Amino acid sequence: MESGELIVIVCPSCSQKYRVPESRIGQRAMCKKCGQRFRIAMEAPIDEDTLFGWVMEGDPGSQSVAGSTAIFDSPVSDARETTIPAPETPANKSRARTGKADAAAPVAAAGPRVHFDRIDEIGAYFEFPAERLTQADLRKSFPQRCACCLTRKHLLVHLLIWGDKLPGKDALKLREAEVKTVRSLSSLMSAYAESWFEKLDPVSMLPPPFSLPFPYFVCRECGSVGAVTCHVLDHDGREFCQLALSNLSLAAEFYRNNGGRGTAAYDKLVEAAREQKDNQWSSLPFAVRAKISHWFTLQNGETFKGYFADADFSRSESGAAGLVLTDRRMVYKKYTAIREYDLATGGAVDIETGPSAAMVEITQTDQRTAVLAATPVVAQTLAQSLNALRLPWAIRTVKPRAK
Repeated sequence: MESGELIVIVCPSCSQKYRVPESRIGQRAMCKKCGQRFRIAMEAPIDEDTLFGWVMEGDPGSQSVAGSTAIFDSPVSDARETTIPAPETPANKSRARTGKADAAAPVAAAGPRVHFDRIDEIGAYFEFPAERLTQADLRKSFPQRCACCLTRKHLLVHLLIWGDKLPGKDALKLREAEVKTVRSLSSLMSAYAESWFEKLDPVSMLPPPFSLPFPYFVCRECGSVGAVTCHVLDHDGREFCQLALSNLSLAAEFYRNNGGRGTAAYDKLVEAAREQKDNQWSSLPFAVRAKISHWFTLQNGETFKGYFADADFSRSESGAAGLVLTDRRMVYKKYTAIREYDLATGGAVDIETGPSAAMVEITQTDQRTAVLAATPVVAQTLAQSLNALRLPWAIRTVKPRAK
C-alpha cells in the first residue's frame, strides 16, 4: 500500500474527485465514472464548498473520492503529453457542493433557523421553537437524500411524527406511523413537479402546528427507524421541537439549508461528518446498532465493513437479523441461529438474483450453510465488499432455480 500525503485530483471531463498519493503526479489515469483518460496534475486549491462536497458524496458512484487507486494506468514518461490540471470553474465548484437539488441557504441576519445543540452516539441534535413549524421553508429543508445512505435514487417520502403530541388513544400507532411511506418522491414530482410539497396531507392524528407535513427521505433499500427522531421539549413553558439525525453528513447539509453555513457549529458538523464517513459502524442509525449489538460484538483490532439486512424482516426490524462483515469474519443471524465464518479460512458465496429479490448462500468447510434473503443491491454490495478484502472466497452468480 502506498504511503505519503494524499492530494485531490479532479477528472477534467466530469469533475469526479479522487484522493491519490502525491507520488502519482505525472502518471496517467482513467476516470472510473466517465472513462476519460488524463494525466494527474497538482490539485486545485481546496475551498470549503469542495470539502463539503466530499463529505456529502454518499452515492455508490461517488465512492472513488475515498481513495481508490484503480483509476491508474501504468506510469507514462512521455513529455509530449499535456498535463491536464484540475479545473477550477464556477460550474465545477457548484457541482462539488451538494448536488443539484439542495442549494445552500444564506445565513440570516438573526442566525440559523434551527439551533445546533450537540452530537452524541445517536446523532446530531437540533432545536427550534415549535411555532416555526408554520414556516414552509423549514419543513422543506431536509436534503433530498436517503437519511441513511445518502443516495438520491429511489427515495420514499416519510413524515416526521411528533410522538410526544399524540393523543393517548393513538400512542400505540406511533411506530406504524413512523415507518409509513407517503409515496415515492419521483412519483410526486412527476405528478406535481415543484409543487409536490404543497400536495402533502397533514398528519391527522396530531394537533397543529405539529400536524403540518415535515418530509424526510429514505431509499427503498434502507429502513427509516432511528435515521431521524423527533421530540417536543418544554423550555420554561415554551414548546421546542428537537430533531436528531443519525447521519452526520445529512445533518450538516440540513443545517446548511437552514442558514448554518459559516458558523462554528457548521464547521464542527462537517468535521464530525468526515470522521463518521470513515467509520462504517457509527454510520448506522443508533437503533440499528443497538439491535445488532445483541448478537454481534466487534473484537479488538477488528474493522467493521458493513451490515446487510435480511429481506425476510421488515425495515422496522433492521438490525434484528442479517449479516455483519468485518475484515476478519462474517457473522450471520436469523431467528435463533447465529453462525460465524472466518474469512481467512475461505469459502463460497453463491448469489441467486431475480428482478426484485436475491438469495445469498454462504458455505464453508465444517460450518453450517447460511442463507440470507436480500435485495439485488444488497447482494451486489456484499459481493463487492468481499472482493475488496482479497481473501480466499469464491463469489459466484448462479441462475435462479426453476420453480
